[in-house]
Amino acid sequence: MPLQWLGFISIVAAGGLSQMLAIVSDLSGIDAFTRATITTGIIYFALHWVFNKWIWKICFFNVPDIGGTWEIIGQTLNEDGSTRFDWGGTIGVEQTWKEISINLRTEKSQSQSYTATFSKRFGPTGGWLLSYSYKNEPELEQYHELNSHKGYCEIEFDTDLSIGKASYFNSAGRRTFGVMNLKRKIK
Repeated sequence: MPLQWLGFISIVAAGGLSQMLAIVSDLSGIDAFTRATITTGIIYFALHWVFNKWIWKICFFNVPDIGGTWEIIGQTLNEDGSTRFDWGGTIGVEQTWKEISINLRTEKSQSQSYTATFSKRFGPTGGWLLSYSYKNEPELEQYHELNSHKGYCEIEFDTDLSIGKASYFNSAGRRTFGVMNLKRKIK
């Protein structure tokens, strides 16, 4: 919806600016003002850039900023739900209005998202849900032990956006699954 409003504002602003330049030209007698062409596309591009960088973070739009660094305590699980092994790491989240990028780093590997969606959770518990697919690459010294793989993760954030709980599964190279607890470190 905000992008439709950006388009509407761009059309109105381009018309208003062109009209203002024509008035300035009539008053000053300088013909240069009427030669300036202000297109709707230029105004839309500028408004979109400002909106994507900063304005979407205003509470009015009700889209929380989860960008920053999150500490992770993870557990890879066995089929019976028991812990196979514990691990830790960090998740870095970069977020704009248009996209979210997630990078997870552990001692032995790192993952980079290639798809992500962010949605509001309704109901008594509220919160937000981040779902993403990722590709994982082991660190160079781990290639003898770990395989590259793809996976999927869902993180449920509390309403304060200070903690999250996640579940993940891997396939195509490492068939494992588990859970993670996240705590916001740096915004």
